[in-house]
Amino acid sequence: MYAETDFLLALIKDDDWLGEAAEFVYREHRDELWTSQFTLIELLMVAYREERDTERVVSNAANLVEVRGDVETVVTAATYVEDHGFTPFDALHLVESNGDTIVSSDETYADVTSRLDLKGIDDEGLRNH
Repeated sequence: MYAETDFLLALIKDDDWLGEAAEFVYREHRDELWTSQFTLIELLMVAYREERDTERVVSNAANLVEVRGDVETVVTAATYVEDHGFTPFDALHLVESNGDTIVSSDETYADVTSRLDLKGIDDEGLRNH
């Protein structure tokens, strides 16, 4: 059975109105449950929006059920959100770039990777290409 975001949130959050139902389903079907990396990305977004510990939320969810897909990227991104103040998608972009230079005007990357700053491209540079 595919575990969607609201199910995992109900298990993780202490005060979720679906908590009891989710715990019942988890107890009864633990070995059948799985989810995807996209659920973890959605959990990352929700945790960020609700000012929760993104790393803890994503890691806990990944430990509750089998995750099919790239778990490590999402967990690493959650760490960048917590430790460096990245937004979830900036953190995902950073991790996915795998050390390659990031082309972006976003200064978030300046201290952690090489970046080609779009704001640094002047009119003369544009005319010469």
